[in-house]
Amino acid sequence: MKQIIPIITSILSLTITSCQTDLELNEVIDQKSPFTLSISTVNPETGLSTNETEEIKVNSEKWIKLVDFAKNNLDGWQSRPASYIGDIYISQGDFRLIHTKGSNGVVIAFIDKEGNPKQYSKRIDKGELDFLTGWKK
Repeated sequence: MKQIIPIITSILSLTITSCQTDLELNEVIDQKSPFTLSISTVNPETGLSTNETEEIKVNSEKWIKLVDFAKNNLDGWQSRPASYIGDIYISQGDFRLIHTKGSNGVVIAFIDKEGNPKQYSKRIDKGELDFLTGWKK
């Protein structure tokens, strides 16, 4: 029994550490291209949703903050096979970022350099992406 515990501990350790992924920024986003921001809002009285879309131009204030967010969040991502919905979507080519206003999580999905679809999630500070919409914490 004493020999089994270290083996189980090693397996659990490998499982936990292998679940987290570090990303290479240039493999995920193009730092020379604009992003598209889409925000969905549901009217609480009617239940109907509206969708606003804007282009985030290269070197604009939002673009710089978004690239800085990406640069500061390259590690600690966890693979997620499930699909997610949110009310904030950022897209650029095969890349998309999904976030729900007021939440402390973000999901990214993209096609890797081998052509394989990837999807990861990460906990972030609540309000960290509020700059995209002007919402306050």
